[in-house]
Amino acid sequence: MSIEEMARELVSHREKSTRLLESGDLDGWSDSFLAQLRVAERLRKLLLNCSHVVSDDPAVKKVLRDIDPNEISDFSEAVPDLLYSWLSPEEYCARLIEVRALVAPLKIPPDLVHFLDEARQCYALCQFAAVYSLARTILEVAVNDIGVGIRLLPPEVLKQNLSRKYPISKRFEGITGDHHKQIYKDHYSDLCTVVHGRPTSASFGPLQSLVKTIGFVEYLYDKHKGKIESHKTIPFQKTVPSRKRRR
Repeated sequence: MSIEEMARELVSHREKSTRLLESGDLDGWSDSFLAQLRVAERLRKLLLNCSHVVSDDPAVKKVLRDIDPNEISDFSEAVPDLLYSWLSPEEYCARLIEVRALVAPLKIPPDLVHFLDEARQCYALCQFAAVYSLARTILEVAVNDIGVGIRLLPPEVLKQNLSRKYPISKRFEGITGDHHKQIYKDHYSDLCTVVHGRPTSASFGPLQSLVKTIGFVEYLYDKHKGKIESHKTIPFQKTVPSRKRRR
């Protein structure tokens, strides 16, 4: 039974319960009301795993707007069935194992750690669209952190939107060096196409995209480790283009 059909059944039970109560048939009302509660409980559980419903029926729309999944009587029964229907504990652990840990030569920012953890969890839970988005974010955070570390970028880029003044392409160009095409034009641009909703998948699957991202981040930190450490006490100097003197 579809959600729309179950919603219509709930509407029918509610209307029947109202008629029986108004007629004074308490026994009939009691039976109908219990049936109404059972259908409502089943509908709430179905809605836990539902992202959309197609219906132009005003009564169905009202039921779905009004019903509250928080009123499920026993989540301990509903949630395991919901989770294990598409992912077993063994599969979850196996997917976590597939995504190796990033090995950085120096301390990385908390935001980068957070996004790495979240990307691994999203892959383990089969949230693959989120994996592509987080892989892109991981690259951006690493590039910004390294850019600030080697004084290519001002610290403000970590807190403000300075994309016009410091375009993301120029940030990558200044940090990726000889691997600019491989990291930015191929890999990063590929991730962007998925995030922007053009194709349904990147050239590589979610696992390969995330593992490649981790590898590129490791490479960039290794490449710039010396500069980051030697520039710790040097403030960012804004470069001003020199003007030619008029003769």
